Amino acid sequence: MPLAAKKTASPPSLWIWFAITFLWGTVFYGTSIVMLHLSASLLEQGFFNPAWEEIYSVYLIYCVALLIVALSAMFLKKRLDPQGEKQTKRQQEVIAGKREKVFVSLAGSFATSFFFTVLTAIVFSFSSGMAAMTVALTVPVVLLAAGLNISAGLGASLLVGLVIFVLKKV
Repeated sequence: MPLAAKKTASPPSLWIWFAITFLWGTVFYGTSIVMLHLSASLLEQGFFNPAWEEIYSVYLIYCVALLIVALSAMFLKKRLDPQGEKQTKRQQEVIAGKREKVFVSLAGSFATSFFFTVLTAIVFSFSSGMAAMTVALTVPVVLLAAGLNISAGLGASLLVGLVIFVLKKV
């Protein structure tokens, strides 16, 4: 059955914004921790080696940051495209074959993985005093980790594209 684009876009609900932000935020939280540890070791700068208990306790604070990110993104989208015209046009172009069909927003997944690495570093740095843990992250460590985490964004984009591809074939 062929897909049909909506004539008007309905804005995603608040829960969709939260669900997507928490899904990708949590995925990239985990990969960011690995990349921050690797980057600190590779550059031999700073210190980042949180224990599991620290990772979980910082995650609670990180969730508050994710709520703020979701609400901010929703507000920004409403300001930039209040009627959802760009979203409707994009959906119509994808269905018409004028845009990517399988790998949805490769650039977006790169930017997201980079952003969530920086957010993870900020939350860990902010939380280190409250959680009595040692975190010393330099700007080069965070930037290298964010750059390395783009590989996780690529992997996520390929995985999502593969799932969409398989589902279309079924």
